[in-house]
Amino acid sequence: MTGPFDGVTVVEFGQFVVVPFCAQLLADGGARVIKVEPPSGDAYRSGPAQLAPGETRQFLIKNRGKQSIAIDLGHPRAQEVVHRLVEAADVVLVNLSPAAVRRRGLDYDSVAARNPRAVYGAVSAYGHVGPEAGLPGMDVVVQARSGLMSSLAAEDDGLPHHSEVQAADYSTAMLLFGGIAAALYARERTGTGQKVETSLLGGALAMQNNSLAHVYGADDWRREFVEERLPRLRKDSAGHAEIEQVRRAMRPDAPTHTAHYRTFRTADGVIAVGAGSPSARRRLAEVTGVDETLVQTDPEAFRARLAALLVTRGSAEWVEELRAREVPVAQVRHLEEMLFDPHLEAEGLVSDYEHETVGRYRGLGSPLRMSATPFAAGAASPPFAGHTTDLLAELGFDAAETAALCDCGAVVPGARPTTTTPAWRT
Repeated sequence: MTGPFDGVTVVEFGQFVVVPFCAQLLADGGARVIKVEPPSGDAYRSGPAQLAPGETRQFLIKNRGKQSIAIDLGHPRAQEVVHRLVEAADVVLVNLSPAAVRRRGLDYDSVAARNPRAVYGAVSAYGHVGPEAGLPGMDVVVQARSGLMSSLAAEDDGLPHHSEVQAADYSTAMLLFGGIAAALYARERTGTGQKVETSLLGGALAMQNNSLAHVYGADDWRREFVEERLPRLRKDSAGHAEIEQVRRAMRPDAPTHTAHYRTFRTADGVIAVGAGSPSARRRLAEVTGVDETLVQTDPEAFRARLAALLVTRGSAEWVEELRAREVPVAQVRHLEEMLFDPHLEAEGLVSDYEHETVGRYRGLGSPLRMSATPFAAGAASPPFAGHTTDLLAELGFDAAETAALCDCGAVVPGARPTTTTPAWRT
């Protein structure tokens, strides 16, 4: 046994982020992942900024370590292939639209009838039983619906801003990954699979758990804020800062930890200080000479004095001194710096990959470590339909049947591309 999912076969009917990234994590853990693509290819293969025909950055970084088979799920003969894939699977992952899932026979009941041992993972935007269940949604929409966009507090010209950080997508992918692992563990004891469901809404809310609490009798202010003050602020086109100022003023327990758990300007940049524990706060006070008791009596004065001191010296100097006293601290870095960060390289959090047509590229490594059954970043993402013919043979289709399926358009045979210099590098 190599990785923890060695011997597990995953069939991915996925697109965009959640299911593909979850499947990639499973592949890192040793699972064999068969990615089912439509005849036109995964949606991310046709995105902008093509690195090679059918290859984009967004496809590369969510689909490493997989095999690709192309099936026209709407074709009458496609079910012959789908049924055999489902029967061979330990895990079936689906994030197609609810209507498409039903039409293609990829709902849980249909899958379980063919393979009771299959663990079935399903993702939706808003859940599966509430009044909004079944509505379409993407990360930007669910960030807005869940309050996450407001919590992240980014704005452009007074409008809430959605960044490249697909926070709802990736948090949901990791929830799904945990659910699949748990269901596989349960199957070892019961012998049967089960359905694992999660939603973008659930993932977005999980990220906001620190603030998601209402104590009846103590938080009555919230109803006035939600029903009266917030609608008026929105009508007046108030920005995030103004809304938060009103909210903090109404709260009976306005947080004081932000006086020593926040960012500060230095002489040449910005650092983040995370003195969250009493001992760390004491050490911070000792290094800076700022009276720690001000945190409780006058947190704003504590913050102001600390800010006035930290801006007098450079970031690297403060980081070295505070780390020497075991105060959590770091410079505020840009994401572009991370790709060539020596610490990330040493940790294996970024890795280099060799792709058949794109060439060498660098991306996220495996973010999980296990001592006995390690995770490892797999090979680069597969060429479109590069494994169709081999997989059909493995599923029991003979040469004549395979040729018939290809000729009628139920599947697409992929020609493995030769290694050439990508156009963008010439």
